[in-house]
Amino acid sequence: MRVGVLEGFLSRRYLAFWEAYLKALGVEVVRAGVGPDLRQPYCLPVQGLLAQVAALKAQGVDYLLLPDPQGGVESERGGGGCPWLVDLEAALLRYFPAPPPALKVPAELSERVLGRAAEVGHLLTQNPMLVGRALDRVRGLLKPPPPLKTPQGSVGVAAQPYLLEDEGFREGVAEALARVGLLPHFPDLPPERLREEGERLFPLDLPTDRELLGMVHYLGRLGRVRGLLLVVSYACPPIPGLLQKAARRLHKPYRLLTLGEAWEAPLRSLKEELEGA
Repeated sequence: MRVGVLEGFLSRRYLAFWEAYLKALGVEVVRAGVGPDLRQPYCLPVQGLLAQVAALKAQGVDYLLLPDPQGGVESERGGGGCPWLVDLEAALLRYFPAPPPALKVPAELSERVLGRAAEVGHLLTQNPMLVGRALDRVRGLLKPPPPLKTPQGSVGVAAQPYLLEDEGFREGVAEALARVGLLPHFPDLPPERLREEGERLFPLDLPTDRELLGMVHYLGRLGRVRGLLLVVSYACPPIPGLLQKAARRLHKPYRLLTLGEAWEAPLRSLKEELEGA
């Protein structure tokens, strides 16, 4: 039995547990590595996701482990307009030719994950004793990872959680800011705390939306943060508009940038605005 796993799309939150569990079941875990360049008309993170799925399909995996980024919550507001944010399995079935069968799992860890893990284990092995032993071995991994460390910079960076937890994204943002003499400050609170922060701005249904707004609110009230950098993976509504609405309430200079576009000019103008404040 071979199960393909994805890197990115919140994998930092769930994959360590599930990878260890699958190996404890005797299942071969397959990573995609560098996938083919599909030249799909989607935002950069989704292009990367589809490249991984294509590579895993070519390797002949039996199943594809997919995260549920919203914990089963459905909405047509905010990020609910993007099928990739709401339900990866449904989006793949709609836009990708014959993907491997999916094993949908929670994107965040808690004791509730054990029930889904038992279901997945029984499906893959048909061996209740093996499932029980495997769960006992990995139960200690059911702890959410700590927030990534952040430089104590003057520019707060808010982006969709699946972007902000990507080390490559953080490095790219830090390098872009360094070229104009600025230093980033990434949100350093756990997801649940950021969602609480988001509720103070305005309510949204999807957990990732609340977390995104929470980043803006949290960074906006930090004294060391003098300006905000709002990064989106696509320019179409509604996420860009929601971020701008949130930032305007906080009365700090900000720039809204799209992943993959030229950033130097708006970052230089942000620096000039901060220096003139």
